[in-house]
Amino acid sequence: MLITIISAEHSLRSKWVREYFASKGDEVKMISVNTSSVHSFFAKIHFLKQLRKSLDALSPNLIYCDATIDFLMRELTVYKNKNNNVKLVFDVCDDIHVDQKYLNQADYIFCASELGRGHIHGTHILYSTNGQSCLNTSPELSEEELFFCLIGNKNIDMNFCVSFLRECSILKKCTLHILGDWKLKESFIQSVLSVGVNVIDHKDLDSQSTRQEVYDQCHYGLNLMDFEGINSESLEYMCGQIPIINSIEGDLSQFCKLWDIGKNIDAQNYKIVASNICAESLDVQLNRRLHIRNLYKTYFTKDKFFETLDEIGGSL
Repeated sequence: MLITIISAEHSLRSKWVREYFASKGDEVKMISVNTSSVHSFFAKIHFLKQLRKSLDALSPNLIYCDATIDFLMRELTVYKNKNNNVKLVFDVCDDIHVDQKYLNQADYIFCASELGRGHIHGTHILYSTNGQSCLNTSPELSEEELFFCLIGNKNIDMNFCVSFLRECSILKKCTLHILGDWKLKESFIQSVLSVGVNVIDHKDLDSQSTRQEVYDQCHYGLNLMDFEGINSESLEYMCGQIPIINSIEGDLSQFCKLWDIGKNIDAQNYKIVASNICAESLDVQLNRRLHIRNLYKTYFTKDKFFETLDEIGGSL
C-alpha cells in the first residue's frame, strides 16, 4: 500500500506515523509544509498546485494529513471526491479550534487528547509520544530545600512562574533548574533571582540520561504555560518521571486529579498549592513519581502509539 503523509516540517507525530506504516511494509511518501513560507495567498496557490501534481503522480492508497494546516483540508476533500478509492485521514492534533467544515469528509479523524474528542465530533484519540522509554531513576530529594525544573519554550507563563516561586521561597529555600532556551530567558532568570530563588541554567542537554540526572534532583517540574493539550514539554516531564505543577486545562488537569501526578494550579489557588508542597512529605512526592511513570507507560509510549494505529487498521 502506498501512503502519503502531508504535515508541517519537523512534526513529531508524523514522524511516528511514517515509522508505523513503514514497519508494516507499506511504501511511505512524505510531503512537508513549511508553514512560515505559505502564509500569502499566492504561496498557498503555488503549494496546492504542486501538491495536486504530486498526488496525481503518486496515486496513493491512503493520505494522512495534518489538519492543523487548514488550507489543505478543502484541497484533499476535493481530491478524495475525484478519487473514491483513496482513504483520507485527518489528524487535528491538539488544535480544538480547527475548521471542522471538511473534517466529515475524512474516513478517519485523530486528535491528541480527550479535550479534542469532546470538541470535535467523530474523532479518535491518538495520544502523542516522544518515542522515548523511561530510564531507571534514582531520586535524591532534599527535605530542607525545594528543587524545581523548568523546560523552556515560548509558551511559558513567566509571570505566573515567578509569582508561584515567590510564594514557595517565602516558606522554604528554593532552586530552579532550567533546561533549554527561549527569547526572554535572561530576563526571566533575573526575575526569579529577584524573588530569592536560586537558578541553575543547564541550557540545552541533548542526552536523555543527563536530563534524567537533573530530574532526579527536582521535586516538581513547572508545567505553567499558555497552551491547550499535551505538548512535548509535558511528555518530557512524564518520561522523566517528575511530578508536575500544572496550569494546562484538559487532559493534563484530569490526569493530575485521577492519577495523582502533581498539582493543578491557577491564579486563585497558587498560594495554597505553594503552602501544600512546602509541607508535604518525601513519601508523597516519591509516590507521585511512580504514578507519573505509570501514566506515561500506559498512554504515551511509542508502543502505545503504534498499538492505537493497529486498532484502527481494519477501518482503513
